[in-house]
Amino acid sequence: MNSTSDQDPQNPLTELDFESAFGAASPLKKTGRQTAPAFKGADILSSAARRAAAVELVQEKAALGEQGFEMLESEQNITYSRVGLDGGSLRRLSNGHMRPTLTLDLHGYRIETARDSVWNAVKHGQTEGDRCLLIVHGKAGAGYRDENGEIRGAGQALIKSHVNHWLQQLDAVLAFTSALPKDGGTGALYVLLKKAAKRG
Repeated sequence: MNSTSDQDPQNPLTELDFESAFGAASPLKKTGRQTAPAFKGADILSSAARRAAAVELVQEKAALGEQGFEMLESEQNITYSRVGLDGGSLRRLSNGHMRPTLTLDLHGYRIETARDSVWNAVKHGQTEGDRCLLIVHGKAGAGYRDENGEIRGAGQALIKSHVNHWLQQLDAVLAFTSALPKDGGTGALYVLLKKAAKRG
């Protein structure tokens, strides 16, 4: 008769009893894919930062809304500058002394396509270090024919009016003004951009 004085009443099986009942135990081999994270340390932070920046850009682009939109005249001169911009910079911009290094021509564009193109040009220009853009928006549109064949909306400066409205909503834009006749006159704008933030 075996003595049970050495057995734990809470755990009646000894190691010897376990082996005789179930056989010797051995560690399982690792199989399949490992669960280690794909990114570590700084990689995780940089990936998260890139995702956050992408979301921010999409939100800013979507925020180019129509609230406060005003229709401009075809030949109307446009001048806009943010509070704090010195008068000398605005004068040099309007006099054509700051020459554009990037040009966007919006002739033939629909409103939505023009909006995306303006946003992309401003972002690209700032990323590449451009300080002055030329946006050729044109003047009056040719209009459209209604169901009766009559022309509607002729003479309305739709793209010009929208460009004026959108540029005021973009933080990267410091100022813009109608161009000199040689660059398109009231059918184009010189756009002054902020200097891009230095990359760490």
